[in-house]
Amino acid sequence: MMTLMVQDQPDAGRSPEIALARLVDGLGNDRFGPALASYLHGLCGADHFAAFRLGHDELREVAACCVQPERTARDRVESYVKQGLWKHDPAMTEAQRCVEGAAAAIIHVDFSDHGYDDLRPRVYPHVRDRILLCGRGANGAFGLSVLRADSHSPFAHEAIEKLGQAAELLVAMLAKHANVCQSRPNVAQALTSLPEIESCIVATSPLPRREAEVCARILYGLSSVGIALDLTVSEETVKTYRKRAYQRLVIGSERELLTWYLARWSRWSAERFQAAASTALH
Repeated sequence: MMTLMVQDQPDAGRSPEIALARLVDGLGNDRFGPALASYLHGLCGADHFAAFRLGHDELREVAACCVQPERTARDRVESYVKQGLWKHDPAMTEAQRCVEGAAAAIIHVDFSDHGYDDLRPRVYPHVRDRILLCGRGANGAFGLSVLRADSHSPFAHEAIEKLGQAAELLVAMLAKHANVCQSRPNVAQALTSLPEIESCIVATSPLPRREAEVCARILYGLSSVGIALDLTVSEETVKTYRKRAYQRLVIGSERELLTWYLARWSRWSAERFQAAASTALH
């Protein structure tokens, strides 16, 4: 048996294979944006990108990053999405039409179009050239806006061809990343979503239904009176259910209930996320 050791090369980080490996490794986590920016820079010389999931009347950001991540124009990306500026983007209008087809499409933006008279200074003030790649993945339609900064020349014809050759791969990557991220547990729901709290307690504890409902509402922040009104029972009944629940869980205070719950929610949400991520990636 022969074992070959792979030696690091000085320019290994620039090779297409290494960049692609990092992109795959970043699926579903915060490394995806910088990895895709690096991959696109090596592929076609892009300085910045913004990727979106396209809907009939909505746009959702999937990822956005500059080759130098700290220089990512977050404010402009957020304005483009949240203020509905994308609805006035001629390229995005064309992309909505193109994604109805089976194949991915490349749209080379012409900033001299009067449709960009207002949009360019607000969203693309330091952009020399822009290409919008769009296509349909397994779980929806996606758009990838690829940009060249003012300090550089426009995209070369060869660069556009390379982007077109990688179009299907890029759309598939965006679809997988979006699907995995959508399945990720939302920590904010741990204490702000009553259905989330109640579902976790029911799934992870031996408490009878009524005791679980009372504990869920305590964690949600309701008083004994509020819980009584919500469950249509007396305040004394609420106190009885709380006492029984605390005895079963071997705890004696709301603080101990919170500690008990967060430990179980963490494991419960992680298991759900892993199951959903496994489904999304296979």
